[in-house]
This record gives sequence, structure tokens and C-alpha cells, in this order.
Amino acid sequence: MVVALGSAAGGWGQSEFWGELKAGKYGVGFRSLYQLDAARSYDADYPAPGVASIKKPRPIFIGVWYPAAPLQDKAMVYRDYFRVVSVDSPVAEFAQRLRKFTRDMACQYMLGKEFDKLTDDERVAWDEVLATPVFATLNVAPAAGKFPVVIHHPGLGGTFDDNAVACEYLASHGYVVVSSAYQAADSSMLKIDGDQETSLEDLGFLLRYASTLSFADVSKVAAMGHSYGAQAMLAWRAGPNSPVDAVVVLDSTVEYRALSDFAHFQAALERNRNSTAPVLMFGDKRRNPRFEMFDPYLQFAERYEATVDGMEHNDFVSQGVTGKGEGVRRNYEAVCELILRFLDGYLKADAEALKSLGAAPPGGLLQVAFKAARAAPPTSAQVVKMYASEVPADVEALAALVKENDADLAVDASALLLDGGHKLEGVSLLKWAAPLLPRSADLQRALGEALLIVGDKAGSRAAFEKALLLLADDVTLDASQKVRTRKAVEDGVKALLK
Repeated sequence: MVVALGSAAGGWGQSEFWGELKAGKYGVGFRSLYQLDAARSYDADYPAPGVASIKKPRPIFIGVWYPAAPLQDKAMVYRDYFRVVSVDSPVAEFAQRLRKFTRDMACQYMLGKEFDKLTDDERVAWDEVLATPVFATLNVAPAAGKFPVVIHHPGLGGTFDDNAVACEYLASHGYVVVSSAYQAADSSMLKIDGDQETSLEDLGFLLRYASTLSFADVSKVAAMGHSYGAQAMLAWRAGPNSPVDAVVVLDSTVEYRALSDFAHFQAALERNRNSTAPVLMFGDKRRNPRFEMFDPYLQFAERYEATVDGMEHNDFVSQGVTGKGEGVRRNYEAVCELILRFLDGYLKADAEALKSLGAAPPGGLLQVAFKAARAAPPTSAQVVKMYASEVPADVEALAALVKENDADLAVDASALLLDGGHKLEGVSLLKWAAPLLPRSADLQRALGEALLIVGDKAGSRAAFEKALLLLADDVTLDASQKVRTRKAVEDGVKALLK
């Protein structure tokens, strides 16, 4: 691999990292900076016990690729991606650590060997690779206009630039791409450690920063991540009032294992199953990705599942592809091209790009399966509005929705009414919904609780008893949900006796 890198580096030029990828109509600018998140602490000093510590804000490194005027005449070289980590930093010690970490991880990705363990000949080859021009120019003026935003999140141990080719490529086609270090909250180490909350807070911070850029259109936001970073992006999508309009999932690793192995991630998906933001997922065909495990969480979004034949995990980012054979590199290029079509289709409303998504590239490099979205159910507030409507068609439409969905639709709407002090209306909605879902134990549980609130003990008891009769055969509840429903019913019965 080192021989291949060294021999190729001298004649690469801007297009060599890209292979056969075609740039868009824009040049690519790159800038970096540090911001400080004063809402979070990050103290690398670790004062001794009993010694007062000074709260220090979390440093956020930000790298931005953006559309610029074409034909820039002073491209960066790859080494510059490391150098910019320590430029104009308000946290000099952290920046120096981050620069070394970024260089070392890139070496591990691209040569498969730690930097400190390179031989003299390997150091020469590595230096030649670092001297290779990239398709970006430092600190040039942005192109005129406002462009959709793509936030990038690397995987565990990854660096902000680990997919620099994709970032440059998207910027040349009219996207602002933002990446960061996402370092662990524990300041004793710099690598991404898989803490979801740290990632989500950093992502929110990056988007707020992007909103200050005159050339960034934050009304159109895509999330792109690799490995754990892909998991973080799906979790961000599932957050309440998520700003994410589309997600690109690069070999998340979840699709090769049981979802229960990723309990924290699964819990994040559970928080919002109703998101309609479309998703493009990639996996290696030879490892038999089971994308269907995401069906319950992505059913209301259009989804594309792309499999690539013979891609190792890190081949889905450009550092991992470096030095690999032509076949792997062409696969990576096909991945980048499909990402562009996906983003053009959903963030730029490009009808032709959207139409082409199902068409795999020639040569069988990718196989793309499309899953259509189910109609998303209304929110609790919308259900309440439809139920209260004096237009018969609205109530008929609501009845059809209740029949097609689980009891949560009616139960959550009733809870909204009850919490708002509209007790009789909340009970009325559940009574209306009960014949539509005659086998739902949870709806009867909710009806029992609602009737108890309004003082109808006889009706409450009848509903609780019916819930217990239905519970064993209720296929809409899994085992843990049945346990929770039974306990809620038993607690309700106890309350009746007081």
C-alpha cells in the first residue's frame, strides 16, 4: 500500500483523490475556526481533589467546505487539513493535541499504521501523499447565493476530514458542508467515543453556527454520517422538531447486527417514529445488511437502500479508499454520485435527480432498493382538531386513520385534551375510538384511566377488566409494553378501591 501511495502521489494533482468524479460548476473553498460552547465545560487541567477548578467552555473545531468561484489557482494540499486545526485557536493546547490526533488517525486510515511506527521509507511516502493537492482552496470568497447545508459526522475514532473527497465534491455541486471533531466530553481523550448526547449537542451547535454564514441556507439541512456518526445522524433526525430534511447513512454497522445491541440508539429512534425526512442507507452486500430492522422507525419516510459489493467498513469514506484498488475506488465514487443525486432530489427539488435515484450506475456497482413512505399519521393536536370538526369528512378520515394505526393515535390525543383540562372531551374521544379498535388493550387501559378522572368508577372498572381480557392477544403490543399496560391497569384498579 505504501508503495502504491508513494508512486501515485507525485502525479496525482487535484483530480487523483477524486478518481473519475466530476466536479460541479463551483470551485471549492475551505475555512476553519474554533468556537467555544460556554454552556458545557471541558477542563483538560484535571485539578487535584480539593483544588478549586475554573469552568472552561467546550472547544468546537469547525471545518467548512463551500461553493466558491471556479478555477481557483492555489489549491490546498492534503497536509493543510491538519495545519488548519491549529490556526488562530483560542485554545492553543487543545488545538495542538487535536492536530496531532487528526494526523495520526489519518495515517492509521490511509496507511493502516500508526504515524510513530512508520519506517523512514514509509515517512517519505506519507509526506508525498500529504503534498498531494486537494480540490479546495483556503479562505477564498464564497460564490454568490445561498446553498443547502450538509452536516457531516465521522465514526468512532474518525476525524473531521475523513471523508474530505465527498465534502469537496458536494461543495463543488452547490452545498455547504460542515464537519467537526466531536471529541469525547471527557477531555482526557480526543477521539469520538460514541456518546450520543455529546454528538447531538455538537450537531445543534454546528447548525447554529451555519445559520450565521451568509451563503448557507439552513432551511434545507441534510445530515451525513459514517458508522457511529450515521447512528448519531439518525438519532438527530428522530429528535423533537428536528431540523433535518434528509439523512445519508454510510455503513452504520447496525444493519449487520441486532438493533437491541445498540440500546441507546434504539431508544433515540423510539422517541419519534413519525419523521418524514427521507433516508439514503448504504451497506456492503457481502455482509448481508438487514435494513428491514429500521422499518418500524422509518416507515413514514421515503427510503433508498443501496448495497455495494465488497466494500470494507472504512471504504465508505475517502481516507479508507486511499491506496485501494480501482474497483474499490470506483465503488466509492458511485456512492458519492448517489449521495449527490439524493441531496439534489430532496434539498434542491431536482425532479430529474429524484427520478434517477432508483437507477443503479452501470457495471453493477450499486444495487438500490426503494421503499415508499406510508402516509404519516397526524399529530395529537391534529387528531383533536379533526375529531372536533363539524365537517363529516374530517371525522370519517380520522376514523380511517385510527383503524389503520395503533391505539397511540387516539390515546395521545385524549391525553392532550385531559392535560389541557378538557376532561369530558378526552373521555368522549376514547369512547368514540373504542369500537374502531375493539382488540386494543391499551385503548381500554387509557379509557379506564380517563373515566376514573371524571369519577365514573363503574365505567372505569369495566374498561380495566376489558383491557385485561384483551391483553394476551393484543398483537400491537410487544412483551415489555404488555407488562407496562398490565401494571397500569392494576394500579388503576387499586385507585378504584380508595
